[in-house]
Amino acid sequence: MRKTMARFIRAVAVVATGVAVATGLAVLNAPAASAGGCVPPVCGGVWNNTSKTMSVTVNLGSGSGHCDVWNYDGGTANKFKYAKCDQLDLGRGTFGGPRNKPPYFDVDAFTYNGQGYHERFGPLGTWHWRTKGVWTKIRDYQFATCNMDDGQIWCTILPL
Repeated sequence: MRKTMARFIRAVAVVATGVAVATGLAVLNAPAASAGGCVPPVCGGVWNNTSKTMSVTVNLGSGSGHCDVWNYDGGTANKFKYAKCDQLDLGRGTFGGPRNKPPYFDVDAFTYNGQGYHERFGPLGTWHWRTKGVWTKIRDYQFATCNMDDGQIWCTILPL
């Protein structure tokens, strides 16, 4: 019962966060274009609300490193691809997506290299386990919110 209630509270918190982000987007003044190829506020973004280091990439498909992406098309189906990318480490905080001032970044994908994580698309989506270092692609109009509960990372991908 306790675990069910904790998951329910987490789902409510994720939905509330999504509503807050969407509400904040409505009042932002977006510039004409950005260097990342998106037009803010319609840029992929992440919020790392954990004590763990998240890795993001803003150049999926190019770069000197590699990302093992389970959903290379950005959908919910398995479409694995070992893609070129550059990895950037991110501590707690927001990166990409809607920002109050330039520079604007378009996050293409994220992972946790030190620990596996759960992901789902939408506040009522099914949770899926991702092994550490496996990347989840997000589209330009999506925002991933990651939280920590019971020592595990839970990421929900929401539309902007």
